[in-house]
Amino acid sequence: MSTNDTAIILANGLAGNNPLERAQARLQRFRDMLTDVLMELSHAVVKDGEGATKFISIIVEGAKSRSDARRAAYSIANSNLVKTAFFGEDPNWGRIIAALGSSGIPLEKERVSLSIGNMLLYSQDSPVNINPAKLKEIFQKDKIEVRIGLGGGDKSYSVYTSDLSYDYVKINADYST
Repeated sequence: MSTNDTAIILANGLAGNNPLERAQARLQRFRDMLTDVLMELSHAVVKDGEGATKFISIIVEGAKSRSDARRAAYSIANSNLVKTAFFGEDPNWGRIIAALGSSGIPLEKERVSLSIGNMLLYSQDSPVNINPAKLKEIFQKDKIEVRIGLGGGDKSYSVYTSDLSYDYVKINADYST
C-alpha cells in the first residue's frame, strides 16, 4: 500500500525504435521478458516488506469469474488472522477457510478444497486426515504456497503476501509522520 512500491513502464516513442507488431516474435519475447522482470519485482516488494519473515503465494482456482477469484485471494491475503498464523507458524488452516468465507463470493462448500505446500487439508466440506508434524514443517518455511480450489469454473487469480510480525507493528509504531 506504500506509494513507494510503484513501477511505471512508459513507451512514448521518443526513443525512435520500430514499434513491436502483434505478429512479430519480438513482441512475444518482449512480453515474456517484461513478465519475468515484473514477477521478480513483485516478489522483491513482498519479501522486502517491513518485518516480513515469510513469502506467501495465494492461488485461487476454479472460480466462476476472475473477479470472484481475485476477491477470494485478496480476502485471504489481507486477513490479519491468516498473516499472524503464518508468522506464529500456527497451522490453523481454519483461518484461511474463514477468510475465504468472508470474501463475499458465492461458495459451494462441498466443492472447496485447500492445500498448503502441496498438502491437501480440506476437501468436500471436510478436513482431510493430515500429519500435524508435516504441516507444522510447512508453516516453518519462509516460502509457502496456499492453493484454494473453488470447483465452480475455470478462472483463477494469484496474489503474493507476507506474514504479519512483531517487527511490522514495531517498525510502523515507532515513527510519526
